[in-house]
Amino acid sequence: MKKRNKIFTAASCSAALTLGFVILESRRELGSLTVRNVKISYNKDTDTKPLRIAFFADYHEACKGKLNKRIADAVGNACPDLIMIGGDMLNGYEMMDELPSNELVDLLYRIAPVIMAPGNHEKRAEQKVYKDNEMLYDKFMAGIEDKVHYLKNTSELFSINGKWIRVFGLDLPLDYYKRREKKTLSADEIISYIGKPEKDDSGIINLLLAHNPEYFESYAEWGADLTLSGHFHGGLINIPLIGGVISPRLKILPEYTKGLYESRKCPGKLMYLSSGIGQHSIKIKVNNVPEIVILDLEI
Repeated sequence: MKKRNKIFTAASCSAALTLGFVILESRRELGSLTVRNVKISYNKDTDTKPLRIAFFADYHEACKGKLNKRIADAVGNACPDLIMIGGDMLNGYEMMDELPSNELVDLLYRIAPVIMAPGNHEKRAEQKVYKDNEMLYDKFMAGIEDKVHYLKNTSELFSINGKWIRVFGLDLPLDYYKRREKKTLSADEIISYIGKPEKDDSGIINLLLAHNPEYFESYAEWGADLTLSGHFHGGLINIPLIGGVISPRLKILPEYTKGLYESRKCPGKLMYLSSGIGQHSIKIKVNNVPEIVILDLEI
C-alpha cells in the first residue's frame, strides 16, 4: 500500500510540474514573436526582384494588443509589397470596447496593401453566434473599412513591379469547421464559391487565402498555385521530429500543422500553413512561437 501511495504521489507531482511548465511556457511564447523567411520560385531564370508578401493568421486579439507594435515593426522592416491575413483576427469570447485587431490594421495598411479572407471566427461573428457580443463583426468591419481588401468569396488582381498575382479569398460555411464531422469539398464546389482561377499559361500566379488547411488537396486541384492557411494554431504543442499534437477537429497528430507543404495530387502546388499569433479559448503554445512569415515569390 505504501509503495502504491508513493507511486501515486510521484505521478501527481510529475503531472503538476508538467502542467505548470505548459502554463508558464505558453504564457512566455504567446508574448513572443518570430519572423520566418520562405522563398518560393516559380521562375528560376528571373533576375528581377521577388514579390514579397508578409503573411500571418489567427491573430485572435493577441495579448489584447500588446504585440501590435512588434507585429507592425516586423512587417514594416521586411518592406513587403503586400500584407496578407489568413483569417481569425477576432476572438469572440472576449468583450472589448476597442478591438486590438482594428488598431493593428490601422498600423499595417500604412505599410502596404492589406488583403484578408475571413476565418471561422469572422464567420461566427457575422452570424451573431457569440452571445452578448453580437456587434463584434459590425465593429470590426467598420474599423477596417477602406483599409483592407476583404475578400469574401471574391478575388482581386494585383500588379507588383510588372508581375501579376490574383488573390482569391475563400469564405466557407461553418459546416466545414465542425469538430466531429468533416465535410467533403471538391474543386467544383470551390468554383461555385469563388469562380475559376487564371489559366496556367496566363503568367498570373493564383494565390488562395483559405483559412481551413484540411482541404489543401482540393485547393490544389482547383488551381491554387499557393494557398495560405491558418486555423490549426501549429497543433498547440509542437513535438520535435513529430509535429503538432492536435487539430481544432480534435485529431491527434494531424497531417498539417505548420510550415510549407506540397500537394501529393498536384505536384508544384504549395500551401504555407501559419502557426498563428494568438489563441482564443485554450491559450496553449509550447515549442510553437507565434510567427510572421515573409514569403519571397520568384515569378
